[in-house]
Formats: sequence, C-alpha cells, structure tokens
Amino acid sequence: MDSSQRCREVIQTCGVELVDGSIPVLHTPSTLFRYQLNEAIRNDADLVAYMGDYLDELLSDHDAISLYLDPMTLGTVTDDTTATMHVVSGGLPQTESLVRLMLGVDALQSRLVATLVDKFPEYIGDEGTDGDASATKVSVKILRQLRWLDYVLDSGALTEKLLETLGFVPPDMQREIVVALPDIISDSDNTQVTKVLASMLKETPELMLPVLDTLGSLDCAPALLQGARNSVISHLASAEPIELPVLLRFLLQSVSADAAAPVIMRIRKRLDVDSIVLASRQRSASAADQSPDVLIFDAIATSLRSHKHLRDAWLKIIASDADNVGSQTTLDLVVLLILHQITTHTKRVESALKAKIDIVSSQPIAYTPALFESNIARFPAVFSVHFPALVSVSGWLIRTSALGSQGSRVATSILVSAFAAMGMFQRQEISGELAVHIGSGNANEIDTAAHIYLELATKHPYELRPFAVFIKGLLDYVDNLDIAHVRTIFDTLGILSTLAGGADDSMFSDLYIFVRKQLSSVFPKYNRIGVVGTVSLLRQLGGEHTLEATRADDECAGSSMSQAPRVNIQALRRAVQLLEMLMDSGRHQSWTFISMTYDELAHIVETHGLHQQLLMWLHENVSSKFAAQFLGDVEDLSRRYLLSGHASVALSLDDDETAVLDVFNHNDYAETSGLHAATKRADADDGDVPRLRGCVLSCLPSLLRLIQVCEKALGDGSLGEIDALLVCGIYLLPPIDVASPHPSLASPSASQYNMALSDDSSGNSSLLLAGNALVGIDEDSRLDLIKSICRWPIDLRRALCTSLYVAVNWFREVINAFADQDADEVRAKVIMRVNQLEQIERGLEALAESLSGTNGEFHPQRAGLIPEMSDTAARTATNGLSLRISGPSTLNPTESVAENMDVGLGLKEGSFMVDVGGLLLSQEDTHKLVHGTNDEHLGDASAKKRGRKRKSTGAAPVVNDFAKELHPFLRELSFSAFDILKLDEADRQSEHRPLLSARGLSVILRELQAAVASKLVRRAEKRVPWGKPSPPVFGALATFSSNIAGSSARDVFSRVRVLFPSLLQYLDACLHVRVRFRNDVDEPEQLSHAPRIVAVDSLSDVSVVELCIDRLLHIVSAVLSWDGLQTDSAHTHESSLTLVLGALARQGQRTHADEISNIAPNVLVRRAFDYLHGVAQMVATSMRAIDVLRMLVAVRSFAPLYESFDEISGMTAEQRNATMDGRISGMARRVLDAKWDAVRELRPADLELLVGLHIIRCPHNRLDLAYTYAAHILPQSIQGTISEDVDDSEALATLKPATFAPAYKAVSQALATIVQDSRLTNMGSSDMVQFSGRIVDTWVELTRITQTLDASLQRTVLIVALRSGLTMTDLFAKTILPLLDACFFTHRDEIVAVLERMRKATRILQSICNHSKASQDTKLQSAVPQTKRKLEQLIFQVYVLMGNNDSMSALTLGRLKHRGVRGEVVSSQIPRDYESEDNESEAEEEEEEEEESDRAEDVQMESASDDNVPDHALPPTKRNRGHNVTVRSKVGKRMEVLQRKEILAKRRKSADNSAALDTLNPTTFASAYKAVNQVLVTVVQDSRLENLSSSDMVQFSGRIADT
Repeated sequence: MDSSQRCREVIQTCGVELVDGSIPVLHTPSTLFRYQLNEAIRNDADLVAYMGDYLDELLSDHDAISLYLDPMTLGTVTDDTTATMHVVSGGLPQTESLVRLMLGVDALQSRLVATLVDKFPEYIGDEGTDGDASATKVSVKILRQLRWLDYVLDSGALTEKLLETLGFVPPDMQREIVVALPDIISDSDNTQVTKVLASMLKETPELMLPVLDTLGSLDCAPALLQGARNSVISHLASAEPIELPVLLRFLLQSVSADAAAPVIMRIRKRLDVDSIVLASRQRSASAADQSPDVLIFDAIATSLRSHKHLRDAWLKIIASDADNVGSQTTLDLVVLLILHQITTHTKRVESALKAKIDIVSSQPIAYTPALFESNIARFPAVFSVHFPALVSVSGWLIRTSALGSQGSRVATSILVSAFAAMGMFQRQEISGELAVHIGSGNANEIDTAAHIYLELATKHPYELRPFAVFIKGLLDYVDNLDIAHVRTIFDTLGILSTLAGGADDSMFSDLYIFVRKQLSSVFPKYNRIGVVGTVSLLRQLGGEHTLEATRADDECAGSSMSQAPRVNIQALRRAVQLLEMLMDSGRHQSWTFISMTYDELAHIVETHGLHQQLLMWLHENVSSKFAAQFLGDVEDLSRRYLLSGHASVALSLDDDETAVLDVFNHNDYAETSGLHAATKRADADDGDVPRLRGCVLSCLPSLLRLIQVCEKALGDGSLGEIDALLVCGIYLLPPIDVASPHPSLASPSASQYNMALSDDSSGNSSLLLAGNALVGIDEDSRLDLIKSICRWPIDLRRALCTSLYVAVNWFREVINAFADQDADEVRAKVIMRVNQLEQIERGLEALAESLSGTNGEFHPQRAGLIPEMSDTAARTATNGLSLRISGPSTLNPTESVAENMDVGLGLKEGSFMVDVGGLLLSQEDTHKLVHGTNDEHLGDASAKKRGRKRKSTGAAPVVNDFAKELHPFLRELSFSAFDILKLDEADRQSEHRPLLSARGLSVILRELQAAVASKLVRRAEKRVPWGKPSPPVFGALATFSSNIAGSSARDVFSRVRVLFPSLLQYLDACLHVRVRFRNDVDEPEQLSHAPRIVAVDSLSDVSVVELCIDRLLHIVSAVLSWDGLQTDSAHTHESSLTLVLGALARQGQRTHADEISNIAPNVLVRRAFDYLHGVAQMVATSMRAIDVLRMLVAVRSFAPLYESFDEISGMTAEQRNATMDGRISGMARRVLDAKWDAVRELRPADLELLVGLHIIRCPHNRLDLAYTYAAHILPQSIQGTISEDVDDSEALATLKPATFAPAYKAVSQALATIVQDSRLTNMGSSDMVQFSGRIVDTWVELTRITQTLDASLQRTVLIVALRSGLTMTDLFAKTILPLLDACFFTHRDEIVAVLERMRKATRILQSICNHSKASQDTKLQSAVPQTKRKLEQLIFQVYVLMGNNDSMSALTLGRLKHRGVRGEVVSSQIPRDYESEDNESEAEEEEEEEEESDRAEDVQMESASDDNVPDHALPPTKRNRGHNVTVRSKVGKRMEVLQRKEILAKRRKSADNSAALDTLNPTTFASAYKAVNQVLVTVVQDSRLENLSSSDMVQFSGRIADT
C-alpha cells in the first residue's frame, strides 16, 4: 500500500470521505475529526510526512484545488454526535473546508501554511475552476483559509511571508491581503505590519482606504499614526468623494487631544466640501444615490459625538477664526449644528454663533443670511439630517434677536430656505414652530415669525398652502396681537386664499365670514381687526397680479386673444364687494371707524398699490365727497354763519385762493356749548353728513391721506389737481365778542355768546386768529396773543383747541402729501407750512394746558378725534350725545344702575329702538352698548367698596395727559415728509428760497429721530404677557396703519440713506449757528464757509438749534450703529456702508464724490473718522461728546485690521496719538477731565464707557494705564482730593466718590479685556513673565481698594470686585498659567514672585466671601460658590505647575485666618461656649504657625477656610457653605465642634509623619491617583523594552504588574 492510499484511508477513518472529482464529505464533527487524526499521528510517526506529501499532492492539482478550499458536504452522522455540530442562522449545520480542517491539526499546520502561501502567487488572477467569472478567486479562497485561526504556531514566519507577497502582487490582491491582515497575524507582529502599511500610504495611494481600515484595527505607535495622518491630509484634496468619509473618520478618531487642533485646522483648510460634492454630482447620473455629502458629515458627526476633545477643539477654532470671513464653509455650519445638539455644548455654540452673526467692534459679520441660504439650497440632504438642530438654532435666534436685527434676518433665511429645499415633514415642523413663536407673547418673536410666514406665502405659496391650518388657528387668538402683526397674518392668509386668482376658495369664504363678524362687533378692538383683515383681502384680490391676465394665460385656456391684459371680472366683483361691505359697516359704527378705514386703504394704496379700476372706484365713491363736506369759499361761510362782514380765514398762504377748510362747522364742542346755535344761520346747509358716533373731523386727515395717495397713483405722482389744499386757509372760529364779560357757563347756551360787530381785533375772536396771526408775527407778540386767548371762556377755548388740533393734523398730512413734489413753488410753500406747524403746536399745547384741571379739559380721544385705545365696547359713544327712548321708563332707585338702564331702555320687557346721538340701535346692540359703557365703572365702584383694586381689562394709553405731551396724539409725518430735508447745489446757493426755521427743522428731526430710534436702534425687549399689546410707536395713536410702524429696519434705512448727506449739511449748519452765537469754541475752517440753510431769527432760537444738534447726532449715531449696515446693499456695485462713509468723507471736504469708488476702504474709513473727530471739537456738552464717541467707535469698527497693533508698534508717541484709537482714547480722557459742560448729566453707563475707551483704546501701553487707574486715580477719587505724590495729569475731574463705582467696574472689565485681547502666544518668555506680573499688580491694587471703602460704596463695589475676580481667576488658570509653565525653568524666580503677589488678591477675594456671610447680602452671596470653585481650581493649577517643574519645595499649604473685608482678623465662627482650653491653645499655635509661614519666602496658595480649617478638610456635607448661613441647635453646634477637633488631630498626626506630603490629602487624592496612573503608562511607553535582557525584562514586567 502506497503512502497516498494510506493517508486517504486514515482520513476516511477519522470521518472525512474523499471522493474523486467531488467535494469531500464530512461524517463526524470537526473537533472529533481533529482529535482522531492527532491520535493517529501520535501512534504513527511516519504519518506526518506522508500526510504532508498527500496534502501537497491534493493542492497541486489546479483543477481540483477548489474542491478542498470550499466547505465540505455534510454526510450522515450518528445521533450522539449531531448535537456537537455547529448550526448557522439558517438552521443547517456549518462545515469547514478540508484545508481549514487540516490547519487545526498541530503537526500539519506549519507545512500546510507554507504550502498555501507558496501556492498563493500561482493562482493570483485565476478564476474559479468552473470558469464562472462570478465565482470567488482561488487566491482569495486560499487567503480565507488563514483567517481567524484559533492559533498559529509560527506567526512570525506567516507574517513575513505575507508581507513579502504583498510587495509583488497586483493592487486588487494587495487590497485583499491588507484587509485580511488583522485576522491573520498575531498581536506580537503589529509593529512590523504597521510600519509596512504606513509606508504603503505614500507609495500606493489607491490602497489608502483598506490600509487605513487595517491601521485602525491594529495597535500603532504615535509616530506612525502621525505620519499616516499627514499622508491622509495631503490626499484629501485629490481624493474621490466616496473615499472622504473613511479618510475623515480615520483622521478624527485616531487623533489625540494634543494634536486635535492642528489636524482640524488642516482639515478645514484642505477639505472643500462644496466643490468636491458638486463635482461628484455633475459626474454622477443619479446624484441622489451617489452624492457622498451625507456620509461625509455622518462620519464627522460620529467622531464628534464620541470624543470631547474634538468638540472642544473644533468649536474653539471656529470661534477664533473671526477675521477670515470668506473661509466660513458648509463644514463649519454643519459642525455647529452637530455640536448644538449636544446638551453640554449648546450654550457655547450659541455664543459662537452670536459672535459670528452680530456686529462687534473687533470683527465683521461672518455668517450672513445669504451664506445660510446658499448652503441649505446646495445640501438639502445634509441639513435634513440635522433638521432638529437647524430649527433649534433658528428658534434661539428668533427669541434672542432684536426686532429687525441681523439675527432675525439669519433666522428668516434659515427657515425660508429650509422650507423650500426640504420635504413635507420638515415643512410641517417649520409651520408649527412659527405658530408657537407667535403665541409666545414676545414682540420680537411675534414680529419675526409673522414676517417669516408672509415671506413663505410670497415665495412658496403652493408649498405653504397645505399647512395653512396652523395660520388659520391663530385667528382665534388674533385679538391678543398687535395690529401690525394682525395685518401680517391676514396678508399671509390672503395670499394663500387667492392662489387661484379669484375668490372661490373655501379659505377665502372663511376669512370673509370672519372679517364680516369683526366689522359688525360693537367692540373697537374687533372693529380694528375687521378693517385690517378686509383691506388685506382687498389687497390680494385688487392687486395687479390678480386682476390682470396676459395672453399666455389665455393661450393655456385655448383662446387666442391680443396681448393686452384682460381683467379678472370675478375677482374685481369680489374686491368691490369688500369695499362696499367696508363702507357699509362704517355707516353703522363711528367716524373713528371710518377714519381707520381710510387710513388702512391709504396704506395699502401707498405701499402695495391697487388696480386702476379700484382706484377709480375709491376716487368716485369716497374722495369726491371731501369737497362737499369740508371745503368751501368765503361766500359759503357768509351764507352759513351770522357775519357782519367778510369771514376771517386763518393760516392761508395765498390771498387769491378762495378755498377754505371749514373745521368749525363740524366742531362737536362748539355744538354742545351753544356756539353753533349762536353763530350759524337757521337756514344754513351743513351738507349731507350722516350722524355717527364721534366727531366727523376725525376723518379729515385720513381722508386727505387717501385722496393724495389715489391722486398720485392715478396721476403718476402729481398732485396738480389738488394743489389748492396746500395753500387754503382754515376757518377756526366765528367772530365771537371776547372783550365783553360773559355770564356763568354752568349751563351753556346760545345766549351766552355775543357776535362781534366791530372790526376791532382785540375783541373779535375771528379777527384775532385771522391770516397768519398765530404764525406770522414776532415771537413776543405771538406769546401775548396766546396769553390773551388763554383767558377766554372755557367752552370757547375748548372749541378753539379742537379746531387747532384738527389744523395741526391737517398740516401734517399736507406736508406728507406735497413734500415729495419737485416744483420749486410747491416746495417753498411746504417749507412755509413746516415753519407754521411748530408754532401752531406750541399754541395748541399752551391752550390745552390752560384747560387742564378744569371741567373743560381737552383730550382728543374723549373728543372722538382719534380712535379710543381702550377695548371696552363703545365707551365714547355717548360722550356729548343723548339717549332718547321711545317708550315709558320708570327707574327703581333701589336697583343697580345697570338694571335701571336695562329697564329704562326696554331691554328687559318689550322691544324698543334707541336713538343714540341720532344712531338707531337695536335692543341687542343697545344692551351691549350700555353694559360696555357702565359695567367697568360699576365694577370699579364695587371693588372700591370691598377695599381692593380692580384689575384693568384694557390697555391704557401710553400718555394720558394731552396737555403734558401732545406729540403721541398727533398724526405722524411719513417718509415722504422727510424729503423736505433734501438739499442740492441749487438749494445751498439760492438766496430767495424759503429756509426751514430752526423750530421747523426741530419738528422734522423729532419725527425722523423717533422713526430711526424705533427701527434702527437695538433695544432689549422684555417678554410681554399674552394679550397685553406693546406700546405704540411715535404718532401711532392718531395714525392708524402707520407707514413707519409697518416698515422694516431696512426700509427705514433706505430712506435715511438718501437723506444722509443732507443731514450732515444740516449738522454743520447748526454747529455753525451755535458757534457764532455762543462763541465758546473755536470754529474750524470747514464750518467757516458753511452755507446758510437754517433760518435763525432771534437769540431764543439758538436753544432750538442746540436741540437740533442733539437730534442730528442721535440720527447719525443710529445709522452708523445699525447692525445691518455692513450687509445691506443699496446697489449692485456700491454697498450702503460705502455710501454712508462716502457722505461723511465728502462732508469733511477732503473727498470728491467721483473719488469714492477708487478709494481704498480703509482710507475711506479714516476720512470719515476725521470728519466726525472734527465735529467732536465743536460740541459743547459731555453728552454730545459721548454721542460722537459712539460714532467714532462705530466707524473704527468698519476697519478692524487698519492701524493694527503691529502697524503702530513702530510709530512715535505723537503718531500713535494721531491714530483712530489714539484719538478715541484722547477724547474719552478729555470728557473725563470735564473739558465739556454738563458733566453732571453723565450716567453711570456713560462713565463706564468713557473709562473703558480711555484704557482699551490707548495706543500706548494699555496695561500701564490700567495700573495707573488702579493704583492712583481710583484711590484718590474715593477721597475726593489729590495727594501731592500724584501727578496732575493723572487726576480726572469727573471721578469722585459719587462716580467711583462705575469707574471701578470699567477698570476691572478693561483689565480682563486686555488679557483676552493680548496675543500671549506671540510674546517672548521674558515679556510674558513681565506682562503677567503687571496684570497681577493691577489686580492686587484693584482688590486692595475694597478694603478702604465706606459703607455707601461697599455693597456695589464688592459685587463688582467679586465678579471681576472670578473672571481674572479663570483667565489666569486657563490662559496665563499654561504659558508660565512653558517658561518656568528659565524664569523660575520671577514666576514664583508673580504667584506670591497673586496670593494677596486671592486672600482679599476670600475675605469678601467671608463678608457676604456676615452682611447677609444675598446678591453678594450668589457669586460666592462659583468664586470659591474657581479659586480652588487656580490652586490646583499652581500645584500642577510646581509639580511639573520639580519645584514643590517652593509651595506650602497654609491655613487662612478668618478675616473681614478690611483685612482685620475677626473672631472664630466656632462658638466659644463649646471650646475647651486645649482647643484654644491649639488654635493659638496654629495662628503662630500661620504667621511664620506668612513671613517665609515660599509661595502659599490658600484654599477656602472656615475657622482656621481649610475647606477641603471639612466633611463633604459642610463644604462650600460659606454663602449660606443657617441657625443650628446647640447639639448640632457641639457635634460640629467635636468633628472639627477630630479633623485637627488627624492633620497633626499626619504632619508628624516625615514620609507624608503636605499637599496630599483627601481632597487632592483624585488628582494624585490620576497622575500616578498616567505616569505608569508613560513609563511603559517610553521604556526601550527591546533593548532589555530577558531577566531585566521579566523583572520590569513584574514591577509594572505590582504597581
């Protein structure tokens, strides 16, 4: 029998049947087969050689080798062995190949492995034996036999052979070998394999993915990983997009905490996700499946969530990369979203985003709305994955950003772009989230969310329509919203309900029913909502886009019409129906209701426009009634009134103009007081004026507004048809004899008033007011006239007050209408009206003040001239009117007033019609009217009787006293009125053109300042309770649908930007007038030739000019400080910032308009700065100087890199002072030195600003200046005197004991800013140590001041000192100490001295913490716990510093004495009653030891203590309780004393042990334990184990194991 036959029989005996040409059959379990074969080999020594030869023979057949590499067929097995078979998940037994089975035999493994490795190259590239290309390659099958072996006898040889094979096989087989290596080699071969793989990264970059995968599974040395990371980073830019996830995952997961920051910075620099992914999409046919963007960011997200050091490093890099605006990519945005989802990093991400979005003085805006919009549009799939974080960030911006700020614009861009790019789920979430924001009650959230809804409806109406239910649901709560928000919501719903171009939509029908219900309500609040909703629907139906359809629409419908547009008849009919419903509702309401309707219609026509046919309808049905009701001529007045001669008309600009505005005819106070009965003819025709509640004069200004906007819309902006309204006079009063005595006015009647028959103006009221008597005379004569009018009878004055109030509002609307007309004659007359306006307002104010406190007190709301702001039903309906009831009325005096009213009006029994001032009301409406009028008064009376206040149900007006502040009750001056300020070259050179008077200019600037302040100035809005409306803006009480209130900050800025050059010219002109009259400052050359554009008639006008200067400075400051200035683009080629800076530079007469486009931005900023600095030299008060300072700081922020620290470092002292920062610092110094007047007006915030600017903007050594403040200026300011050793140049007149607290706070904040802004890493070691010492000295001086304060300053300053100390402690621990550690060996003594001086500051902070206990100051105690934690961290940092540098001998742990805030030692906190004499002696010994340690030169850093016991030595339950003082029982006190004694005894016992370390205690145990573990690992890593002998190696290993 030959050897092959023998081996075949042995194998078959063991349980494997070999079949020629077929796969072997396994009849026994594999473990049993190996056991039996091993036994057979043990019994026959020659069988090993025979079996090896036989296996070589089997594997030598190329055609049959696959039979022995594939899993064997399972044959029949006995029952007792079936249980040992492996069962796979499919339920069938799992078998191995014959080769794999033989590899488990120890005697055969080595030869068989060698045979397989030798055969491996022969089959590289060959396919399966069956010729099927899809079959597994033989070489791959051979390689699989070697994977996951239970053990390998000679792993070194196998590894060496595989690595040798790796050098000459094709790349596809190299990939297979590399992937299989971790499953083949043993752990001892890791070093050899990782070196080869690391070299392959550079040589074969196409195998980078499998190599990185294998390296991640092996234990690599740090040096090899660093080299691998370098290779991967260099390959990032050229890598295929599909490879990037693997590369990034390796880079981020293999990096350590120390190398994280450099790796992340290189990733951000080399990885351009935008171009890589977009290029991949262009090459791919199906971008959705092949785009790797989601996988790339998923790899980053996985790594960031797993490693905290990656999160910290990446967030720090994003926050510090502030100057490179263009480098912010999608990568950073997505990383911020990933980190925002991690709770521990949410606040830090929000801080980083706030710094990137908002404008600050040291950096430009990095994250703009366009950046978010473009990234979300390009990568919708990526942002969909992080959609919750996207919504969370946008919600945070909506909640925290001011109205119209950059943050709100970014939030709008995020949500709108996400809504457009994402799916239905995300759109639903966005719609619901916006509804939640509207329900928050915060004006910021409501305004931003409502405008986002409107923008979504405008840009994506069809996508928003399925989610309209969220917006419709807001209608149930719309009565709690501000009217501007209601208008925005209705505009949104109007767009969604008219998508089909008509009004067939069911949503439109629901809205129609809703607004009709609101219009029919008796409550003014719901009437306002109904008016706004109806006009919003009208705007959508009556717009050009809805009513007109082009030929393209007709062709789609199959018709062939001409190109001329056609009208959508159905939509037009519904629009007219809305107008008719609105007008019809007004006939049943009040005149104020009609006034609101006119204002709302005018607002829509002016801002959005209506179709021409609807404008014609308005003109015919509304505007045409104006002349019949209000206008007339002199003959009409003679026919209407009892006049002895011609009617005396007031305030006419043209004597030839016969048109007269008759306001006296509709004066309700004149009617109720009997003036009409005494002066009007019996047959006078008053016109067809319906009788409604209120006064018809309330409609006059709003009707004029509607007329002029319709005329402009129909006449291409021209008002030639109604130009007579600009010059027409006003009939204020008839000729009443005011010279003769009057009877008592208790019961006014017609017999009390006598008509003046003479032409003597002294007794004729009409002649007194005729012509321009109120405005065309000198100031003294005008004041005498006002004084004489104020002595008239009360009713006559009240009637005149009504007429003047209407005249003022009339003039305001006339100015709004004609100010934008280009004709010189019209413009001149508008200027005359502006000059008259201020004088009439002053006369009205004096007249109203004379009536204040009398029974005839005048108020526009009670007179029915403006809408009532209270939401009580028809409260003013019966003012001045009478109730007339058709039917008997018997009132029971024992019943309540409401019940009596019900009986008297027939509301309980029967049916009556009630005439209220001529208006017939039904029973139900009368019930609502009466109860709405009287219920609240009854409630107030009953509440008063019960002795408690009644909670008001309505919002009270902002200003209740019209006589004290009348401007909120006047009509607003709209944007068009500000055009009167525009100046061109002809205006400046013309000598005959009327000039704006100083008082007229003050009126225009007051309105403009209010508009700018309400929109451009950032204000911190407090959260308003739900249902409580926010205060209206300036003029919104009298002007419904205010254009300014409804405008955005960008709209206001676009208007002011056009006026900005003219405003600067007015500023120079006013400064020129002030300098000429006051003569208190030197007039600069730039003002000596200033043109005369402001008329100043007397010296009294100079004070008005001063007021104009203040208002102009506030306007310019608001424009420069607006956070949208840098991102708003006025034109495609020139930004708004360039236009504003160019205007400033041109006004400085150093720059021509044509040069601006060619000037470098930094140079333009410097020229603008120089002009404003010149203005600062002419201001006369400190408050104006502060305004100019804020403007200078704003202009300086536009060029943060210009005149940087590196540039000025080589300048002389004079050149440094001439820099922008130098001039800001110098100007702040002048204000602090009281170089300007009105120093007492400075507020604490102003002083903080001045001191901060003086220090931070100092062009020299800022730290030395801060030290001067801390060591000299502040201590002397407490005493109020200057000592002889202090230089006079250091004394500041404004710093006194009363101003010490804000100055101290400013210096403390400036010191922290200096540390934060200093580039410490760029300093040399000696400079760094010197800088640290100076910082410590300043800090020590600041803390020492707290020990010399009196009781009046102590509380305020101690809080500041504790909080600033908290900041400084944190900065020292995190910023300065690590740098001192790096240079400790070269500057050991200097650093120890710095730490010694720092000890004094920390001791004082501890004393302040102790003082908070004794003083029971809760505000001070709130900062104590965190301060103590920071102090403890600082102590540990110093211990680490000393330990790392082998200088622990210079450190000693001391015990603090319990000291007060002034540094004196106070008695122990432990009650004396429970201490023994031994304890007293021990305490004395400890105090002596403490004093000795204080005298030593070693650095001593103390921790928090309590009664000479350090805080860390106390039990855990009693630590950090210095801020919480409680009263304990005597038993508790005794137990605490015993515990303290025990602790002291243990400390002494441990101190006696010479081997003990003073620094090791229970508190420091955790840090020490961690350090020892780290050292042990470092010892193993750094030991050169390969150089040790075998005995040394064994000994070393044993020692390591023992440790």
